[in-house]
Amino acid sequence: MLELPGLVCGRAMRWGHSMFLGLAWWHCLMVVVSGIGANWGTQTSHPLPPNTVVQLLRDNGFQKVKLFDAAEGAMDALRRSRLEVMVGIPNDMLATLASGVKSAEQWVSKNVSAYINDGVNIRFGFFPAPREYLRREKVDIVH
Repeated sequence: MLELPGLVCGRAMRWGHSMFLGLAWWHCLMVVVSGIGANWGTQTSHPLPPNTVVQLLRDNGFQKVKLFDAAEGAMDALRRSRLEVMVGIPNDMLATLASGVKSAEQWVSKNVSAYINDGVNIRFGFFPAPREYLRREKVDIVH
């Protein structure tokens, strides 16, 4: 390691290299990230009012929210909030929805379509079905 008065070049170069890699990583992250989101679960012992949750999300710069179920209060509070919403299907509903197209269409009509038409910015939905659930419930998935 080369030492100059007041500067240890080896450490300075390593620090500079680390700083460069850190800044490059941060730049890549900023380019790839299209918004900050939060998960919003409604099964809690001390729930906040849905309007308060939406206001907290907006006040803190969140652009997206993922709901683990289409709870009516949460969906009502998200009307015209300008937050992008991802709606989850509860695990206890998966077998029912997988049983036929008609039941899935009814769920979507009640929990998605009705709110899209009323100002909720639902961008997509998801199926939270880990393999353990599929094995336990013996749900057949067609690929």
